[in-house]
Amino acid sequence: MALTVLQIVPSLTVGGVETGTVDLARSLLAKGHRAIVISSGGPLVEPLEAAGAIHYTLPVHRKNPFQFLPLADRVAEVVESHGVDILHARSRVPAMIGLLAWRKVAGQVSFRMGGRQRIPVFITTAHGYYAGHWFSRIMGWGRLVIAISERVARHMIDDFGVPADRIRLIPRGVDLSRFPYKEPRLEAPRGEWRVTTIGRITPIKGHRDLLRAFRIVVKSFPRARLSIVGRISPVEEKYFQELKALVRRLGLEDSVEFPGHESDVARLLTETDLAVLPSTGEEAFGRVLIEAGAAGVPVVATRVGGVTEVVVDRKTGLLVPPADPMSLGSAIVTLLKERSFARELARAGRRRVESIYPLQRMVEQTLDVYQEASERLRILVIKLSAVGDLVLITPSLRALRARFPKAHLSVLVGAQGRELLQRCPTIDELLIYDRNRDGSLGGLLRLGKKLRQHQVDLVVDFQNNRTSHWLGFLSGAPQRYGFAGRRWGRLLTHRVARVLEPIPPVEHQFRLLELLGVQGAPTHLELWPGSSDQERAGGILEEAWVADRQPLVVVHPGANPRWLSKRWPTQRYAQLVDELALKAKARVVLTGSAEERSLGDQIYREAKAKPIVAMGRTSLNELAALIQRADCFVGADTAPLHIAAAVGTPVVALFGSTDPVRHLPPAPRLKLLKVNLPCSPCYRRVCYRVGSGHMECMKLISVESVRDAVLSHLKVPVHAP
Repeated sequence: MALTVLQIVPSLTVGGVETGTVDLARSLLAKGHRAIVISSGGPLVEPLEAAGAIHYTLPVHRKNPFQFLPLADRVAEVVESHGVDILHARSRVPAMIGLLAWRKVAGQVSFRMGGRQRIPVFITTAHGYYAGHWFSRIMGWGRLVIAISERVARHMIDDFGVPADRIRLIPRGVDLSRFPYKEPRLEAPRGEWRVTTIGRITPIKGHRDLLRAFRIVVKSFPRARLSIVGRISPVEEKYFQELKALVRRLGLEDSVEFPGHESDVARLLTETDLAVLPSTGEEAFGRVLIEAGAAGVPVVATRVGGVTEVVVDRKTGLLVPPADPMSLGSAIVTLLKERSFARELARAGRRRVESIYPLQRMVEQTLDVYQEASERLRILVIKLSAVGDLVLITPSLRALRARFPKAHLSVLVGAQGRELLQRCPTIDELLIYDRNRDGSLGGLLRLGKKLRQHQVDLVVDFQNNRTSHWLGFLSGAPQRYGFAGRRWGRLLTHRVARVLEPIPPVEHQFRLLELLGVQGAPTHLELWPGSSDQERAGGILEEAWVADRQPLVVVHPGANPRWLSKRWPTQRYAQLVDELALKAKARVVLTGSAEERSLGDQIYREAKAKPIVAMGRTSLNELAALIQRADCFVGADTAPLHIAAAVGTPVVALFGSTDPVRHLPPAPRLKLLKVNLPCSPCYRRVCYRVGSGHMECMKLISVESVRDAVLSHLKVPVHAP
């Protein structure tokens, strides 16, 4: 697939970052992609445009925060007008501007039928060993973060908290055709060796140490010449004057020159006998080292940062301690005297560059990163509480996977319900919300930070409360989908209006998914109990001596303790156990939590045909496996009712204070028992009526009606009393 790639770089003056930007643009064009660059301009604009790339001149080098938003609007216009797929920032200020532009464009992408359908991807390349300033953290906010050396990668992980799985190591590459290999000369007429250092004229490049080291060199080679090549920026003018004064003080006026900027580094290296990189700071890579290695120029460098990854000491060059003029001067003298050794290092250096640092390899690896990032939309579904409601989102998860088959689909669930989705084949990652840990403000902020590290593109909020809306917002997702009508719904970017008339729960979710282009998806529920869950369920039945062909009915007499209005009277359940044993010789298993064990014990005492009391003996998946083995399930509006529907067990549902239209799960074989009263559905957790009318909606459901509904599901003859 052809990509449109926009690179943002402060300027296109000559340097490692700038040269890499142009090289990558040329290579992208050669491979049939489109290349766009935004910078403040510079001498490399002309060759960039000559290669066929598009360049926009914007002041993206200025560190003025008041200009960030206007510049981001201009960048967003470029992204929109060209249909940019990859927005690649290569420095901190361009990264901030690029991220703001990306959020604007990403928030406007429509996933309805028609429209752009793809969110562009924001990628950063960490070129430097950044100071620990908050502003530097922007370089770790890309969907994927390219590090040019292992040292930089470790810096981004340790000092900026970038997850290791989001970092891609891609060293800089050199165009070998522009740097043809030339054997180092073994002798120089009259000892006129040429030593060169190339880089910005700035203190961290170690020029002072090099000048002091060169004073040692001229004692052995009086006619040797040192060229300090590099652009002199106005802010470094004072430093440059200090270097010139040091040259005079050391008596090196006839041995040192400052030719200024040189755009043709390849030509310069053909005239060089030895390249030196004397940096004292954390050099991220050292591009000149691989250029010198390609051209056959021996190198001496200080042992700092990523330099140690490029140069293998005494194999492809010499490494010396930083800020040590004596060691630096000694190494230079060694390679000027021992020219056979210098030639051996140069040949090995060329082989290493050909193997590890060719431009083509850098381009291929970068394209792999582009493809990896652009192919995977990252979706976060939020459903924090209510185990039954968690079961109800399984059709939506399936529909999202069908709509976005290559997406990375994560689900944020409460700690209680996570077990149910552990084996869900449609999701890639399960994230946990623990109310005890994450329920406070500090916990919410920490979880939000974790979600941001997942680089979410869009959030689908099925929880629809204050906490879920804030978590969606804190995730940093540019698109957040949910239902309107709540106070904090303003934190959503895409809202579905609340419907006054009742509609089934899965169809209610699908109304939200319509905004994402989901239509006509199957509504059946699913769960995935494993082999260990099946073994546990079988063990419970085996312990109770349940015969293989004996009808088995799972009865769940409890309900959420905060929803007492959903419970059918305990005495009725005891009568039902006896009726099922009498009419169908069925065994009944009572399920529930450990806290509901007393309820099961009461039914056990009152029933003549003793049921199997499994309360507190199963996990959720084990409960699903147990219900799956049953011929019928009986229960009120509770989570096990949804579990029964998900595993395909015939259901008898008892409804009173809640509306079955809104809450009844989709199931192929379901019997609904409900008495219509003027006061129902009341949605009161405790019945407000007193006297004979108390809990009348549940009391009017007779044992006989429940028994007959169960018997109609059982595939065995009904035995007469």
